[in-house]
Amino acid sequence: MEFFEIARIVEAAFFTDVYKRYLWAYLVIGALCFAILYIFQAIALFTIAKREGFKNKWFAFIPFLNTYYIGVVSEKNKVFRAQTKYIAMGAAAAEAVYVALGIVYYVAMFLIFNGGYAAPEYSTSVYGGATIEYVTGYNAVNLPAELNWAWWVLSYMQNYILYWVQLVYLILSVFLLVSFFRTYSSPRYVLFSILGVLFPIKAIFMFAVKNNKGKNYAEYLREQQQRQYRMYQEYMRNGQSGYNNAGGNFGAPYGDPYAQQRRDNPPADPFGGLGQKSESKGGGSGDPFDDLKS
Repeated sequence: MEFFEIARIVEAAFFTDVYKRYLWAYLVIGALCFAILYIFQAIALFTIAKREGFKNKWFAFIPFLNTYYIGVVSEKNKVFRAQTKYIAMGAAAAEAVYVALGIVYYVAMFLIFNGGYAAPEYSTSVYGGATIEYVTGYNAVNLPAELNWAWWVLSYMQNYILYWVQLVYLILSVFLLVSFFRTYSSPRYVLFSILGVLFPIKAIFMFAVKNNKGKNYAEYLREQQQRQYRMYQEYMRNGQSGYNNAGGNFGAPYGDPYAQQRRDNPPADPFGGLGQKSESKGGGSGDPFDDLKS
């Protein structure tokens, strides 16, 4: 999927190439960039699967199966009460359909433009006194009958078929990446998920968090609540101590008459029954992101 996205980005950079003379260059550059990102994602998924004890780690290196495997390693966080591997199955299926149709689309484009059977249509606009000419479409020129299918693909597949398949894939990818980054990068899952869907760079984010231990997002929130509460208690104890010292130095009438009572009867911890696991880490550090340092 990312291969075609990168190829389109490169193609857009060569906006003056209206006759697609360098179509092969778009595909070569797209393939090289995709290969780099693919390796990053495969290493990230394999590393996570090996550390967390998931089976079939080799899925991380197989096209389409690696998309499914993202859902497998994200099983600690569900999507609308559905297991992420089922969302991943749908995303992998949509990706496979998109890639198959995308190959047909680029084959048709190569046959049409390489044969010189397409002539660009231009339109002009005036901006600040300057006249700008840009391509609005293409007309068939001397098109042989055996390439009518290619012209139909070029004219309709992108807007009427690939668009909807890509939309389904993007929606499923949002849910899939949210679940993955909630598991392995809880504090930044929104940022990583959005950027990973809008741009073909999710592999970089996956590689960056590959050493983080997977966790359930609800448990992460409880741990943060406990840390904040402990910090608040520590703040209150230090604050009351300083206030009492001030009262002792400047006269008893300004001391806190309830300080001793608060020390003898500290308030109960409202999160005492939650997250006992996090208590073993030591509550006095004051760092709310201690558990992310792996």
